[in-house]
Amino acid sequence: MADEYNIQSMTDSGNAVLSSSLADYRKTLVDNAYNDIPVLRILNQAGRKRTINGGTSIVEHLLTGKQEDGGFYSGATGLNTSQTDHTMLCEYRWQNVYEPIQITRDEERQNSGDAHKLLDLVGTKIQTAEMGIKDRIGEALVTSVAGAGNLIDLSTLVNTGTLGTVAGGTYTFWQATSTTSGAFATQGLTDMQTLYYALSSSSILENPTHVLTTSTVFQKYEQTRLPLERLSNTTTGTAGFTNLTFKGVPIIYDQYVDSGTMYMCNTNYWNLAVDSETDFVTTPFISPTNQTVKVAFILWRGNQTTNNRRRFGKLTSIS
Repeated sequence: MADEYNIQSMTDSGNAVLSSSLADYRKTLVDNAYNDIPVLRILNQAGRKRTINGGTSIVEHLLTGKQEDGGFYSGATGLNTSQTDHTMLCEYRWQNVYEPIQITRDEERQNSGDAHKLLDLVGTKIQTAEMGIKDRIGEALVTSVAGAGNLIDLSTLVNTGTLGTVAGGTYTFWQATSTTSGAFATQGLTDMQTLYYALSSSSILENPTHVLTTSTVFQKYEQTRLPLERLSNTTTGTAGFTNLTFKGVPIIYDQYVDSGTMYMCNTNYWNLAVDSETDFVTTPFISPTNQTVKVAFILWRGNQTTNNRRRFGKLTSIS
């Protein structure tokens, strides 16, 4: 009778097989996540992913103004040796994201007797969890979602209020440009041009590098360009994005961008901080004491940050 109550298929050795299968899948999981989530893909390809070994917060050094301590000189003219401090620190919180992978004893028994059937079950569960965490992070990076502990999203980053530990209302240098637009057919292109030049310092410096918008606005822009302009940004195009360009800048659409909104972003100041030990890691399967299930988790820890908010802008209320 004792053997009846010995749940043999849930032994540590069984857990090890499943956990090993999950660990083997991790590289595929990481590759898929950084390819399928638009913001992660952009920042990773631009070399803006910064891996950090823990810490209580993510720290960015901000430039608060232009240095004007130097000058012109000749001969033995005395030179100013002091430098005005035009920097300050901005701290961002680490945020954690998870997705569970659960196998019940019933599911395990239904697929018992054939290791491949059990591994197929695990594979299906992993793919479902992968889609869940990619969707969760993809949404949270772009638009504000309900609940506490969410990632910094573009609608917050490209704004004028508090971001990180710095208040935009107090420091004007810490404000993005936000412009209310209108009917794209009559003012869309003009508003895009105005915003682009507002964010640029010259023809070759500080220009926006990426435009993100909705599929609806993307199509409105597409109708104004075709057949005059085709896909011309081959780097982004061959990387898997369907895009048009505006002044050579790729325009990318994303399902989670707020309705009627277009963002202009600059990857020179658009950063992704990721914890070195929690970059889409997978945990071993464990069995809770009060349930006949096995549970593992996919974990990610990081946040989206900037150190120069005024190089970002957006158009809203596009119709």
